[in-house]
Amino acid sequence: MTKDETQKMDGKESAPKRLNSFFNKFMRRPVKSGSGAGKYSQAPLMDLIDRKDEIILRADVPGVTKKDIVLEIQDRVLTIVAEYHEEESGKYIRRERFYNSYEGGIHIPVEIDEERATAKLSNGILTVVLPKKKAEKNPIEVF
Repeated sequence: MTKDETQKMDGKESAPKRLNSFFNKFMRRPVKSGSGAGKYSQAPLMDLIDRKDEIILRADVPGVTKKDIVLEIQDRVLTIVAEYHEEESGKYIRRERFYNSYEGGIHIPVEIDEERATAKLSNGILTVVLPKKKAEKNPIEVF
């Protein structure tokens, strides 16, 4: 067991990080789904960047179009589901390129303004901008 794995087990890493790490290790391995040949599912590779006023998520989803992507935010978890499917008539002699589906979720560490969230897909990279919620200031009256 590595030192990093030991630290994670000792509780020196936050629960959301441990959960993300666990699911990412499990989900990043291509997993044959169903009985059909050529069908694989995996979690997209993701980066989460904390900026002053926003959180940026970048995810690799090669081969998909924007109509094939579903994004949901619930309980500060952003979930990405995307599918890539290429239909070809005829019988395959050899097939190394597969039907792909991407499914992954990532914990967002701060409160965000879901109404102002935006997403853009360019060259197989999904970029999601999640503006942080501004803290409401409640003035205290001095007597």
